[in-house]
Amino acid sequence: MSFIISRSILFTYLLVLSFNSLSDSTDNTTAPISPQPPYPAFTAHYQAEWKGGWFPITVNAIRSLNYDSEGNGELKFVADSAIAGLEEVSSFRWQDEKIKPLRYRYLRSGLFSEPDRDQRFNWQQKNITNGETQAVFSGHWHDEVQDNLSYNLQASIDLKNGETQFTYPVFDRKKIKDFNFQLVKFETINTRVGTLRTVKVELIENKKKKSKKKTFIWFAQDYDYLLVRLKQEQKDGQVYEINLTAAEINGKTLKAKP
Repeated sequence: MSFIISRSILFTYLLVLSFNSLSDSTDNTTAPISPQPPYPAFTAHYQAEWKGGWFPITVNAIRSLNYDSEGNGELKFVADSAIAGLEEVSSFRWQDEKIKPLRYRYLRSGLFSEPDRDQRFNWQQKNITNGETQAVFSGHWHDEVQDNLSYNLQASIDLKNGETQFTYPVFDRKKIKDFNFQLVKFETINTRVGTLRTVKVELIENKKKKSKKKTFIWFAQDYDYLLVRLKQEQKDGQVYEINLTAAEINGKTLKAKP
């Protein structure tokens, strides 16, 4: 869940978020060796829904985070339907409780027309390359860069550490964009897995431009600030929403209520 910018990316976000482990030992994207992970492995199930077209579209999706023996992470979001499929994978390492992305992959099938993406983050040379063509995205590096999936997990960590507003330089498609988060309020909400204490956060894509598009995200306080709901309302009235339907995280289980 990626997570949001144009309509296609937005619905992509509703369909995709994820994690798995770095397997390409020849990849030249070295980052500092990972210490003990600051966020637990998990598996979360979501239902994504888009309203505003000729008919609503509903898709089930799975978001997961896993670690290898060295503490390297892979975040993954996978969704499939009869008409389309989406998958995002972020491979990364940790440094000082910050995600250092190594590789980001975006894969789609079916009706989605966006091309696949494979981006490599080289922390020694401080550049980002196209994994297929080896072309360098010149002038688009930031020492705090996040990929188009990892920043959501970093938001959970920063909220858990008590931060109330933060900005992430996210490499989105071909350039860096600032994603700004602002805590709105603490809110108890009814969900499919029961009543949860949450932190409601607004995502502001561009502080310099006023937009009628509104994006809000809810993170569960008692479950390591796991993402439990995302809702975006477009200026044309279309609504994109994802909701948690089940999860296993840090020894705790959430299940849909009958």
